[in-house]
Amino acid sequence: MPKRSAKPKLGRLEKLDPTDYWQAQVDFQQWLTEPETLELLGEAAGLELVMAASEPSSSDQYGLFAAANSDDVVLVAAHLDGPEVSDLGQLLAWAAAAEVTTVLWIAPAFSESIALTLDWLNRTGQVTFLGMAVELWSIGKAAMAANFMPVCGAVDDSGEATAADTADDPDEDAEELEAEADSPAVPEPEPLTALQQENLDFWSGLCDRMDRQGSLVKPGSPSAESTLGFAIARAGFRLNAILDRDHNSLYTELLLSGIDAQPHFHLLAQEREAIADAMGLPLIWDGTGEQACMVASTLTSVDLANRDRWPDYHAWFCDCLERFYEAFFDRIKQLDANGYQPLPRHRGTAVSDGLILPARPRG
Repeated sequence: MPKRSAKPKLGRLEKLDPTDYWQAQVDFQQWLTEPETLELLGEAAGLELVMAASEPSSSDQYGLFAAANSDDVVLVAAHLDGPEVSDLGQLLAWAAAAEVTTVLWIAPAFSESIALTLDWLNRTGQVTFLGMAVELWSIGKAAMAANFMPVCGAVDDSGEATAADTADDPDEDAEELEAEADSPAVPEPEPLTALQQENLDFWSGLCDRMDRQGSLVKPGSPSAESTLGFAIARAGFRLNAILDRDHNSLYTELLLSGIDAQPHFHLLAQEREAIADAMGLPLIWDGTGEQACMVASTLTSVDLANRDRWPDYHAWFCDCLERFYEAFFDRIKQLDANGYQPLPRHRGTAVSDGLILPARPRG
C-alpha cells in the first residue's frame, strides 16, 4: 500500500471577543499600525497600505495612510467597542479635513443604521467608505489569530471589498499558490500543563454556570490562564476574575487601563461610598499605577485543589461579577476624563490611593 503523506494536525477554531486581547483602544490602534497588520488589512480591503507622512489628529481612533502605487489617501478609523451613529459625524469631519479618497472603518460590528449610511455614502459621493469587521479567533488552546471582513459600504454582492481594483493576475495567483505550498505547517500548540488544565476546567465551569443562569456579564471563551476577562461598558475597562493560588484567594477586579486610567479612577473614587452601599461588598481601591488602576473584592481561605468546593467559588464569582457590573456600568459610560481636576499635593500630606471599605448589606 502507498504510504500516506504526513499532514499537520488541524486545530479547532473558536471565535473570541476582541476585548479578550485588546483591553484598551490605544492598544488596538497601536496594533493596526504594525506592518503585518497593515498587510492583513490591505489584503481584505484590496489596497496596499503604507504609513503616511502625517496624521490628521492626535486622536487615538484615527490614522492616515497612503495607498502604494497611487495618490490615494486612506483614513483608517478604529473602534474597539461598537461605534455609534454620532461617531460617523466626527469620522466625516476628519475625512474632509484630510481630503481622503478612501475611509476604512474598523470595529467588531456595525449597527444596521451605520451600515445603511455607509452603503448610501458610497452611492452618492466620490469617497469610498468601507466598514471592516475585525474578528479574533483562537487556534487550539493557545494561539490566536485576527481577521478583517468587509461587511458594509464598498462591498459587492459576493462580499468582496471594492475599495480598489482587485482584478486577478494569473501569474501572481500561481506565485501565491506556490508560496503557500512551500510554507511550513503551523506547529500544533504545546500541551497544557496540569495547572493550565485546572484553570481551563475551573473557568469552563464558571462560564457554563453564567450561561445557565443568564448572567448580565457575558462570558467569552474559558482560558488556561489564572485570569478570565469580561467586557464592560467601553474600551479601557475590564472585569477580571482572578485565581490567586499564592494567597489562597479569589479576586473580582475592575481594571482601568490606558492614559485616562488615573482620571477615571479618581472620578469613580469620588462615589466610593455610594458604590459600596450599592454593592454590599468590601472593596479595595488601588490607584497607584500610572496607566493601570483597579477596584477589587476578594474571597480568602479558598482551596482550589478541592474540586468539591468549586461550585461555591463559581457562585461567588457569578454574584460578585454581577454586582460590579450593576454598580459600575452606567458610571463608566458617563465618565469624562476631561472633567477631572487633580488636587494639588502638599508636602508632608500623606495621600493613600489604596482604600478598603467595610462590607455593607446589599439593598
